[in-house]
Amino acid sequence: MKKILFLAALLLPFAAHTYPIYTSSFNSDFRPYIGIDAGLNIADYTIDTDLDDTYYSATINAGARIGNHFGVELFFTQSSTNDLEYVYDFYAINHELYYNAFGFDIYGYYNISKEFDFFTSFGIANYKIYNEFDYLDIYMESAFKEKENEVTTRLGIGILYTFPGDHVSGLIQYQYSPINTEIIKTMSEFSIGMRYIF
Repeated sequence: MKKILFLAALLLPFAAHTYPIYTSSFNSDFRPYIGIDAGLNIADYTIDTDLDDTYYSATINAGARIGNHFGVELFFTQSSTNDLEYVYDFYAINHELYYNAFGFDIYGYYNISKEFDFFTSFGIANYKIYNEFDYLDIYMESAFKEKENEVTTRLGIGILYTFPGDHVSGLIQYQYSPINTEIIKTMSEFSIGMRYIF
Protein backbone atom coordinates (compact mmCIF):
# COMPACT_ATOMS: atom_id res chain seq x y z
CA MET A 1 0.00 0.00 0.00
CA LYS A 2 2.85 2.41 0.85
CA LYS A 3 4.52 1.69 -2.50
CA ILE A 4 1.26 2.42 -4.34
CA LEU A 5 0.82 5.71 -2.44
CA PHE A 6 4.45 6.63 -3.19
CA LEU A 7 4.08 5.99 -6.94
CA ALA A 8 0.73 7.76 -7.12
CA ALA A 9 2.07 10.84 -5.35
CA LEU A 10 5.06 10.96 -7.71
CA LEU A 11 3.28 10.29 -11.00
CA LEU A 12 -0.17 11.85 -10.75
CA PRO A 13 0.91 15.52 -10.52
CA PHE A 14 2.78 15.13 -13.81
CA ALA A 15 0.14 12.94 -15.42
CA ALA A 16 -2.36 15.75 -14.91
CA HIS A 17 -0.42 17.84 -17.44
CA THR A 18 0.43 14.97 -19.78
CA TYR A 19 -2.92 13.41 -20.59
CA PRO A 20 -5.78 15.39 -22.15
CA ILE A 21 -8.34 13.67 -19.89
CA TYR A 22 -7.00 15.81 -17.03
CA THR A 23 -6.10 18.94 -18.97
CA SER A 24 -9.06 19.79 -21.15
CA SER A 25 -8.72 23.47 -20.20
CA PHE A 26 -5.41 24.34 -18.54
CA ASN A 27 -5.47 27.65 -16.73
CA SER A 28 -2.08 29.30 -16.22
CA ASP A 29 -3.20 31.58 -13.37
CA PHE A 30 -0.80 31.89 -10.44
CA ARG A 31 -2.79 32.13 -7.19
CA PRO A 32 -0.78 32.47 -3.95
CA TYR A 33 -2.28 31.53 -0.58
CA ILE A 34 -1.54 31.26 3.13
CA GLY A 35 -3.00 28.69 5.49
CA ILE A 36 -3.08 26.88 8.80
CA ASP A 37 -3.61 23.19 9.63
CA ALA A 38 -4.47 21.29 12.82
CA GLY A 39 -3.12 17.75 12.94
CA LEU A 40 -3.48 14.46 14.77
CA ASN A 41 -0.26 12.52 14.12
CA ILE A 42 0.66 8.94 14.99
CA ALA A 43 4.30 7.92 15.47
CA ASP A 44 5.65 4.43 14.93
CA TYR A 45 8.47 4.10 17.49
CA THR A 46 11.62 2.07 16.93
CA ILE A 47 11.76 1.07 20.62
CA ASP A 48 9.32 -0.29 23.19
CA THR A 49 8.10 2.63 25.25
CA ASP A 50 5.09 3.67 27.29
CA LEU A 51 5.14 7.10 25.67
CA ASP A 52 1.92 8.02 23.89
CA ASP A 53 2.30 7.59 20.12
CA THR A 54 -0.26 10.32 19.31
CA TYR A 55 0.79 13.95 18.83
CA TYR A 56 -1.24 17.06 18.12
CA SER A 57 0.30 19.60 15.78
CA ALA A 58 -0.17 23.04 14.26
CA THR A 59 1.13 23.89 10.80
CA ILE A 60 1.46 27.23 9.03
CA ASN A 61 1.98 27.25 5.29
CA ALA A 62 2.30 29.47 2.25
CA GLY A 63 2.03 28.35 -1.33
CA ALA A 64 0.55 28.88 -4.74
CA ARG A 65 -1.78 27.07 -7.06
CA ILE A 66 -0.42 27.26 -10.60
CA GLY A 67 -3.23 26.63 -13.05
CA ASN A 68 -5.92 24.06 -12.38
CA HIS A 69 -3.81 21.00 -11.67
CA PHE A 70 -0.51 21.99 -10.06
CA GLY A 71 0.69 23.67 -6.87
CA VAL A 72 3.62 24.17 -4.49
CA GLU A 73 3.64 24.82 -0.75
CA LEU A 74 6.12 25.68 2.02
CA PHE A 75 5.26 24.60 5.58
CA PHE A 76 6.37 24.64 9.22
CA THR A 77 4.90 22.21 11.79
CA GLN A 78 5.19 22.19 15.58
CA SER A 79 3.98 19.20 17.60
CA SER A 80 2.69 18.90 21.13
CA THR A 81 4.92 17.34 23.82
CA ASN A 82 4.40 13.81 25.06
CA ASP A 83 5.83 13.16 28.50
CA LEU A 84 6.05 10.19 30.82
CA GLU A 85 7.13 10.20 34.47
CA TYR A 86 8.64 7.18 36.21
CA VAL A 87 8.56 7.51 40.02
CA TYR A 88 10.44 5.02 42.20
CA ASP A 89 11.33 4.85 45.92
CA PHE A 90 14.43 7.05 45.77
CA TYR A 91 14.44 8.64 42.32
CA ALA A 92 12.27 9.82 39.44
CA ILE A 93 12.73 10.12 35.68
CA ASN A 94 10.75 12.39 33.39
CA HIS A 95 10.86 11.65 29.64
CA GLU A 96 9.65 14.19 27.05
CA LEU A 97 9.44 13.85 23.27
CA TYR A 98 8.33 16.38 20.66
CA TYR A 99 9.27 17.49 17.15
CA ASN A 100 9.03 20.19 14.52
CA ALA A 101 9.33 19.99 10.75
CA PHE A 102 9.70 22.30 7.77
CA GLY A 103 9.95 21.80 4.02
CA PHE A 104 7.94 21.94 0.82
CA ASP A 105 5.30 19.90 -1.00
CA ILE A 106 4.35 19.63 -4.68
CA TYR A 107 0.62 19.13 -5.28
CA GLY A 108 -1.35 17.61 -8.13
CA TYR A 109 -5.05 18.58 -8.20
CA TYR A 110 -7.85 16.65 -9.96
CA ASN A 111 -11.24 18.34 -10.32
CA ILE A 112 -14.17 16.34 -8.97
CA SER A 113 -16.64 19.22 -9.36
CA LYS A 114 -16.54 23.02 -9.42
CA GLU A 115 -16.01 23.15 -5.63
CA PHE A 116 -14.19 19.87 -4.90
CA ASP A 117 -10.66 18.76 -5.83
CA PHE A 118 -8.92 15.51 -5.03
CA PHE A 119 -5.16 15.97 -4.60
CA THR A 120 -1.93 14.05 -4.11
CA SER A 121 1.33 15.49 -2.83
CA PHE A 122 5.02 14.68 -2.72
CA GLY A 123 7.39 16.64 -0.52
CA ILE A 124 10.70 16.97 1.28
CA ALA A 125 10.67 17.58 5.04
CA ASN A 126 13.33 18.24 7.66
CA TYR A 127 12.21 16.70 10.99
CA LYS A 128 13.84 17.73 14.26
CA ILE A 129 13.11 15.27 17.08
CA TYR A 130 13.71 16.47 20.66
CA ASN A 131 14.25 13.70 23.21
CA GLU A 132 14.67 14.90 26.82
CA PHE A 133 15.28 13.11 30.14
CA ASP A 134 15.29 14.63 33.62
CA TYR A 135 16.70 12.49 36.45
CA LEU A 136 16.18 13.32 40.12
CA ASP A 137 17.18 11.39 43.24
CA ILE A 138 17.96 12.21 46.86
CA TYR A 139 21.60 12.95 45.99
CA MET A 140 21.60 14.62 42.58
CA GLU A 141 19.64 16.04 39.68
CA SER A 142 20.69 15.76 36.04
CA ALA A 143 19.23 16.35 32.59
CA PHE A 144 19.86 14.84 29.19
CA LYS A 145 18.68 16.41 25.93
CA GLU A 146 19.15 14.92 22.48
CA LYS A 147 18.14 16.42 19.14
CA GLU A 148 17.92 14.33 15.98
CA ASN A 149 17.73 15.92 12.56
CA GLU A 150 16.47 13.92 9.57
CA VAL A 151 15.58 14.96 6.00
CA THR A 152 13.00 12.68 4.43
CA THR A 153 10.27 12.47 1.82
CA ARG A 154 6.57 12.63 2.56
CA LEU A 155 3.53 11.56 0.57
CA GLY A 156 -0.05 12.71 0.85
CA ILE A 157 -3.61 12.50 -0.42
CA GLY A 158 -6.66 14.60 0.39
CA ILE A 159 -9.81 16.49 -0.55
CA LEU A 160 -10.05 20.28 -1.04
CA TYR A 161 -13.30 22.28 -0.95
CA THR A 162 -13.34 25.86 -2.28
CA PHE A 163 -16.06 28.06 -0.81
CA PRO A 164 -18.17 30.41 -2.97
CA GLY A 165 -16.20 33.56 -3.74
CA ASP A 166 -13.08 31.52 -4.59
CA HIS A 167 -10.92 33.01 -1.81
CA VAL A 168 -11.27 30.49 1.04
CA SER A 169 -10.69 26.73 0.89
CA GLY A 170 -10.90 23.94 3.44
CA LEU A 171 -9.09 20.62 3.20
CA ILE A 172 -8.69 17.21 4.80
CA GLN A 173 -5.47 15.31 4.14
CA TYR A 174 -3.30 12.36 5.14
CA GLN A 175 0.51 12.42 4.86
CA TYR A 176 3.03 9.66 5.45
CA SER A 177 6.70 10.26 6.34
CA PRO A 178 9.39 7.55 6.75
CA ILE A 179 11.47 9.54 9.26
CA ASN A 180 13.80 6.72 10.37
CA THR A 181 15.42 8.39 13.38
CA GLU A 182 16.66 6.45 16.41
CA ILE A 183 13.31 6.72 18.19
CA ILE A 184 10.68 7.42 15.48
CA LYS A 185 10.46 5.15 12.45
CA THR A 186 7.48 6.65 10.59
CA MET A 187 4.86 9.36 11.09
CA SER A 188 1.25 9.25 9.86
CA GLU A 189 -0.24 12.75 9.84
CA PHE A 190 -3.99 13.41 9.63
CA SER A 191 -4.96 17.08 9.34
CA ILE A 192 -7.69 19.56 8.55
CA GLY A 193 -6.92 23.07 7.37
CA MET A 194 -7.97 26.35 5.85
CA ARG A 195 -6.41 28.36 3.02
CA TYR A 196 -6.89 32.03 2.13
CA ILE A 197 -6.33 32.55 -1.60
CA PHE A 198 -5.23 35.98 -2.84
